[in-house]
Amino acid sequence: MQFSTSLFAAAALLVSSASAQHASGAAAPQTALQVAAGNKDFSTLVSLAGKFPSIVSILNGTAPITVFAPTNAAFTKLSTESPALFKAVTSDDTLLSTVLTYHVLGDLVFDPTKAAARNFVKTAQGSTLRADVGKDGVALAFGLGSSKVAASVPTSNGVVHVVDTVLVPPSKVSETAVAAGLTSLAAALTKVDFIGAVDGLKDVTIFAPTNKAFDDLNAFAAKNNLTITDSILSAVLNYHIVKGVVYSTDVVKAKAAKPTTAYNGLTSDVAFDGTDVTVKGAGNTTPAKVVIADVLVAGGVVHVVDTVILPDLPRLLLA
Repeated sequence: MQFSTSLFAAAALLVSSASAQHASGAAAPQTALQVAAGNKDFSTLVSLAGKFPSIVSILNGTAPITVFAPTNAAFTKLSTESPALFKAVTSDDTLLSTVLTYHVLGDLVFDPTKAAARNFVKTAQGSTLRADVGKDGVALAFGLGSSKVAASVPTSNGVVHVVDTVLVPPSKVSETAVAAGLTSLAAALTKVDFIGAVDGLKDVTIFAPTNKAFDDLNAFAAKNNLTITDSILSAVLNYHIVKGVVYSTDVVKAKAAKPTTAYNGLTSDVAFDGTDVTVKGAGNTTPAKVVIADVLVAGGVVHVVDTVILPDLPRLLLA
């Protein structure tokens, strides 16, 4: 992804402004809000933030913060690529406040030079933001969305990171599944009337099978003359839900774990084999592989897996 000229210009102006302050012997650097207000490329952000005294207070305060500051071009991109969302955000102050505070890390100055390769940080809005640090810089992930940090400017109360995309808090599990093209999972959740329940879960980890994984399960059932009833399907779906938020980095660090699932408190085997994170149920002959890790959703995290994770089949069929 290449940054637009306007993004580079905004970043360059911020950096040069900070450098000029330092060179002129200014008594102290400006606050995050003052830095943004001093650059016309952040006029939209400053104008929207100005509607909320509580946000202004945070941005102008003394407590350490990190601000991921979208440029005017970022807001224009949102209005072009997601006009309905842009209209909703700019016409609903509650939603607007939610989105703006998702750009702020309270009591934390995020320094990429001291950060791990993958980081999960809590925003002032309450949801988590993922920050990946690599040779190409810092990449942010929020649900299925992503953004790049173009520049970083120290402020009197922390740091401002210039971003090329408006960050939006993670969506519900069902909405994320549909947006990601996991149509078989979405259909399964709908079939057993599980949408409302799964969307309302908090602090969970969900392993989401690909469409091919469900195709393979259906083929296995047909070959073995098994009928996947709604009761069985509901049990299998619950077996993919783990209590507690478990990121891929947690598994890599622990090497192996036996998390408790939402299906009768049974456990599955989660491990890192040196290359991949895998998940094996009592009914699987080979473990499922995590093919997409750490997709943030409202209420937790989703890992996409290439195989449906199965509990003990004989026990399940006799239940």
